[in-house]
Amino acid sequence: MGYENIDNEELLHLSLEAIGSARDADALDMLKTLVERDPGHLHAQYLLASQHAQIGLLDRAEDGFRAAAGLAPTSFPMPRFQLGQLLLLKEQRGEAIEVLTPLLDETTALGCYAYAMVALANGDTPGAIRSLRQGIQEPQPISELANDMKRLLSRLELPEPDSTVDDTGVASLLLSNYSRH
Repeated sequence: MGYENIDNEELLHLSLEAIGSARDADALDMLKTLVERDPGHLHAQYLLASQHAQIGLLDRAEDGFRAAAGLAPTSFPMPRFQLGQLLLLKEQRGEAIEVLTPLLDETTALGCYAYAMVALANGDTPGAIRSLRQGIQEPQPISELANDMKRLLSRLELPEPDSTVDDTGVASLLLSNYSRH
């Protein structure tokens, strides 16, 4: 199907429907078309990066989150947060901290979650637990993110003395596709 008769707003809307219906190939096709038309389209860049993360193409996801974070105003911090999560997943802890640091000023659940990711990057599991608990108490604008952070908190609270959480155990929780819902 060609998209030449569909404008950018329509294409974005249709791609969101495809994401919500778990039609990943359709969503990728539409988002790639939209990014080709308008490389500065923040939401298309972000959603394309999220789709790449969802299907396991982490290098492409990283490039996309970097592009989206560069385009995003401070009022839309999710690309930066997800880039930080991805870098943490890839064990690029120093860079993850650098990317997440601007979010630490947020007085929202996302700011608390950023603190938790930084704490994990620093090997501070108790600090991550405290920050996650605090974030979960805040209003939750993205319920899927809150659910992931609750699952991460449960995993971190496992009663294993003096243990750190294995990165592979946390990995599945760090890169959810919040746009699915």
